[in-house]
Amino acid sequence: MGEQSAARDAAGGSATDAMHLRTDCPVCAQRDLLHSVSFEALPVSCNSLHADAGSAVAAQTGQFTLAFCRTCEHFFNAAFEDDRIGYTPDYENSLHFSPRFVTFVEDLADRLSVAYALDGKLAVDIGCGKGDFLKRLCSTSGARGIGFDRSYEDNRGEKIAGVEFINDWFGDAYPDVSPDFVSCRHVLEHIANPVAFLEGLRSHPGVGSNTVFYIEVPNALYTLRDMGIWDLIYEHVSYFTPHSLRVAMETSGFEVLNEGASYGDQYLFIEARPLETPMAVDLSKSENVDELVRRFDRTYRDKVTWWRDYLSKRNPEQTVVWGAGSKGITFVNVVPEGARISALVDVNPHKQGRFAPGSGTPVIGPECLRGRPLRSIIVMNPLYRDEVAQAADRLGLAPEIIVA
Repeated sequence: MGEQSAARDAAGGSATDAMHLRTDCPVCAQRDLLHSVSFEALPVSCNSLHADAGSAVAAQTGQFTLAFCRTCEHFFNAAFEDDRIGYTPDYENSLHFSPRFVTFVEDLADRLSVAYALDGKLAVDIGCGKGDFLKRLCSTSGARGIGFDRSYEDNRGEKIAGVEFINDWFGDAYPDVSPDFVSCRHVLEHIANPVAFLEGLRSHPGVGSNTVFYIEVPNALYTLRDMGIWDLIYEHVSYFTPHSLRVAMETSGFEVLNEGASYGDQYLFIEARPLETPMAVDLSKSENVDELVRRFDRTYRDKVTWWRDYLSKRNPEQTVVWGAGSKGITFVNVVPEGARISALVDVNPHKQGRFAPGSGTPVIGPECLRGRPLRSIIVMNPLYRDEVAQAADRLGLAPEIIVA
């Protein structure tokens, strides 16, 4: 992917491109939009790795055009096409092999268990992935659990008494499921019409006025302020700010009980209950982020250029990217010279031996680095830098470790 097409301004696109862009905000339906960076071709599913390099390079791609709603401070991919996305057991985005992430999940499960007295209650996890969080929540709290996800695999991890999984989406097809607590973590950003999705959950026949919802999404302000630019991926149609997440919940008929940021400010969360009568929604903005958006557009280009120059001066066989999740896949596809990197490293064994969509970069485990003349490890998430440095030391490596 060339540098100009990798990060061109949407306003510079062709008339044909503009015809396919969404012109209303998926949260508040307003049309006062500001466009930012755009990509001609990002992998449609960066968390679906491939069995061989050939099929990885030929993976389906889609256009990405970042739009900002001045009314509710929501960001979204205006070029997103919902019918191009599908979630199967091949979709692998579990972070539960990282000690740093496991500690976060354990603390979260402990807090929710106490805050909502979940012992003996029914917890439903919508978009449960491989089931790790629901198992932890139920083990901690004594709750029963049902997880829903079309990407769930039955052979992952130990069984937990009272916890079951359904390879489907939660909806009216399961009217007898009456949860006391619903978690929906890192799902809403994948939904083309998040308000309609939330309204569907609120109106589910098993959901009552006392059902508590825990919603967690990536924090768009982290992406803007801390330049977490590698979080821009095709399957994330929405990028929520604190304001737009609250607007989405209140527009859908929920009362917000608690809200905040977590995991180094990389995530946002809201805890809420359904209202019998939806309340009026306050669209007044919490802050003016227009300049933040414009600065992001400029600094994004500068950062991509810096990494192009960094990689051009290094032997690709002596350089690896640590993290074969969304950030790592984006890095090797977006940065010119990125596809030359010899490997992506990941502690998740279900990713190892596979290949990154788009670039075709192989994914290897940390042990494969032992004895390798490694000069540079590029860490995709700053929260994992110490974890990666410790792993490199155990392997007898002394490379430069730099955060992307």
